[in-house]
Amino acid sequence: MKNFSILFIICLLFSCTKEIQINIPNQGSEFVVNGYIENGQPAKILLTRSLPYFDPLNDEIVFESFINDATVTLKSSLGEIEELAYNPLPGFTDTWYYNYSGSSILGQENITYTLDIMKADTIVSSIITIPKLAPVTIDSLRFIYRPDDSAYCYLLGHLIDPDTIGNCYRIFSKTKPIWGSSLDFNPSDGYDDLYISMLDQDGNYNDEYTNGWDFSFPMYKGRGFWQEWGEQEVDPHSGNDQIDGSSGATTGFWNVGDSVILKWSSVDRHSWDFWASLQYNNPAGPFGAPSDVNSNINGGLGVFGGTSSQYIYLLAQPE
Repeated sequence: MKNFSILFIICLLFSCTKEIQINIPNQGSEFVVNGYIENGQPAKILLTRSLPYFDPLNDEIVFESFINDATVTLKSSLGEIEELAYNPLPGFTDTWYYNYSGSSILGQENITYTLDIMKADTIVSSIITIPKLAPVTIDSLRFIYRPDDSAYCYLLGHLIDPDTIGNCYRIFSKTKPIWGSSLDFNPSDGYDDLYISMLDQDGNYNDEYTNGWDFSFPMYKGRGFWQEWGEQEVDPHSGNDQIDGSSGATTGFWNVGDSVILKWSSVDRHSWDFWASLQYNNPAGPFGAPSDVNSNINGGLGVFGGTSSQYIYLLAQPE
């Protein structure tokens, strides 16, 4: 009887199997913009085509998606106009690549900028205004030891948020680790080549719940795309935690003695909405509910942002 029951269950399981074909429509190729203009700096734009979601992906396919023959024009509310130059070899922004860049128009607070991109019969555009910087001062920043550990630390910041609702911030850091950088194509300075967003909320904050507040808050070191999640390495001589502070229990902490550049940015609301929606557009499995990614690109996808930033040099040394 027992053997019969097992056989019956096996037959039942296999008899319920049915192959289902799902036809996913091809949405076609769209222009994708990832760019910004920052106070005191020219505009930098990465212009690519969108790729089908289920197509194979590798470095060659990604670089083939770069658009190299568009006319990219930037105008300011001061009457300035400039055609951005195409860069055959993509360059690095603070945080990513770009293949078009300006030179004569430099970003200014409270100035509006219009981006127009044309290629054949395709036209995309965006309009943004660089917000006024809500600064932090170096005197308001201090490193705090990780609890019960004098080898690692995090950063405590202080902000006086302007009493006008709608202020948005993005916070990044670049590190010169005491153990040496793992992404450094310019060894002369010893810093990681890219700024990475803070660990909490991917460095995206607004004052929806803190408008006009005078408050302190912790900041934790983010993880670069070149740093893999995984098991924590252990120093074989001492048995201590991961020595570079980038995985395991030390994720989010700097090594005491690291040199740090804090990039503190006030950003326009449209670009903040893009990065915040991108952060949360991560459905759990095939039956998760993805959210729409906001965009301020008319006729395309992506973001053109206005940023007002300050750069503060720090030493990760708690008092």
